[in-house]
Amino acid sequence: MEQVKLLSTTALLTVFIWAGADSLVNEVVSIRVSFEVEPVSNPNMLVELDLAAKTRWIDVQVSGPRKIIEDIQEHEPLTVRLRIEDRAAGTHDLVLDRDLLRRALREQGKAFDHLTVLSADPPSVRVVIDHMVTRELDITLNRLSLPYDEEPTPKNLFTTLRVRESRFNDLPRPMLKSQLDISSDVERLLRNKPRGKTASVTVLLDSRIYGPGATLTPNRVEVDAIVKADRAEAKIPTVPIKLVISFSNLPKRFRAIGRDQSSLTLVTQTIEVEGPAEDVDRLILGETRAYGFIQLKQADLEELDTYKAWLPEFYLPERISLARPPKPIEFKLVRPTAVETE
Repeated sequence: MEQVKLLSTTALLTVFIWAGADSLVNEVVSIRVSFEVEPVSNPNMLVELDLAAKTRWIDVQVSGPRKIIEDIQEHEPLTVRLRIEDRAAGTHDLVLDRDLLRRALREQGKAFDHLTVLSADPPSVRVVIDHMVTRELDITLNRLSLPYDEEPTPKNLFTTLRVRESRFNDLPRPMLKSQLDISSDVERLLRNKPRGKTASVTVLLDSRIYGPGATLTPNRVEVDAIVKADRAEAKIPTVPIKLVISFSNLPKRFRAIGRDQSSLTLVTQTIEVEGPAEDVDRLILGETRAYGFIQLKQADLEELDTYKAWLPEFYLPERISLARPPKPIEFKLVRPTAVETE
């Protein structure tokens, strides 16, 4: 009975010994690995695998305990991260040396500490490096086509561009590297604003011409301008004209007599005006008013019974002016008779 127990114990120990020994045996295998890449420290460096490297696996040859390798192989293929030191913009062949691969694999977990990296096939991977750079651009309006009373004036004179260095260097027009012309956007917005009046528009600055990821700060600008109004001319009939004297001459009595001996109690005249089309239309429709006056001075009130040609002045709505000089009005000043004053 004792012999049976001893044999059983011996067999069991043998199994454990073989099992333990088997787990400690080192094997050499290839693990399929794909890579992600990122900069080590420079936040303005952009790094990515080239198109061919994105679509293939790298066979990394490692050695280590059979048990650990078997566990790792259950999770194949692996994706590991390669951290890239700062480099110049362009395409680079990154050598997959054993130290670089060992650091990348160890980030996957403690089990990888027990592996030894032997080689990689292929031995390098191609990466594309770029940098984000900042440049100051003047905001300009170089291609204006509308007529203006006051040309557009941007409230911001510059904007800061953040852009890929490769894209900035390859811009098709050198002027784009120093200026951002917003003429077309400004005039597109101004066409819908009333003409002849100060108009303010907000232009969104378009960063798309500078490629993916480009930004402009500020990304909008306000612009003030006065677009010259469409001009129109018109005749305005029966505009009233008044005789006006100063306050100190109010006590003086007089009458205005025309060549036909009629008393000029009310004088009207047709005038020709010009101005923005919309303002001229409002005057024609009677939505605004015009009137004339003849200013009589002290010397005029003392020079009686003499016919003179008086040139009236006119009060007109804002932005309206006389297209042609008014016609003079001929009359004389006389003192009223005793009957007229009663």
